[in-house]
Amino acid sequence: MTRILYSNTCEYAIRALTYLAQQPTGELTMLSEITAAQELPRAFLGKILKDLVRTGMLRSARGPTGGYSLAREPAEISLLEIKEAIDGSGDLERCAVGLSPCSDDAPCPLHDAYKPLRTAIRTYLQDTTLAGLAAGLSEKQVLLAGRAELSTSRPPGT
Repeated sequence: MTRILYSNTCEYAIRALTYLAQQPTGELTMLSEITAAQELPRAFLGKILKDLVRTGMLRSARGPTGGYSLAREPAEISLLEIKEAIDGSGDLERCAVGLSPCSDDAPCPLHDAYKPLRTAIRTYLQDTTLAGLAAGLSEKQVLLAGRAELSTSRPPGT
């Protein structure tokens, strides 16, 4: 599957960081808990999280009581920052058809149509924070839990 906004690696990072944003501030969460909750591959996620520690988005501690926590408030970490850390943001700057140079002065055939889309994507990624994602995910989890409870409490055949 081709990703439009970010890679699978970046998706895993976003899922793990969103999970951490739902945890109590400063509390360490073990890698095994994150991978189990998010159904992500342990070794691969471990590498991603180490990279995020190097960028300053995460803190880590080793040992039996170790784990990961956000290094900053969830409202301070945007999807754009995560994308830049994992994938870079060059695709948000490049020509839509790969021509160089491509600018307002020397546009490619798609330039005028693609430029506002690229700007909208960048704005969306910049304005969407882990706090917003975590809140939205919590709301969805409550909604789904309520639906599951409803479906199990109904008598058969209704």
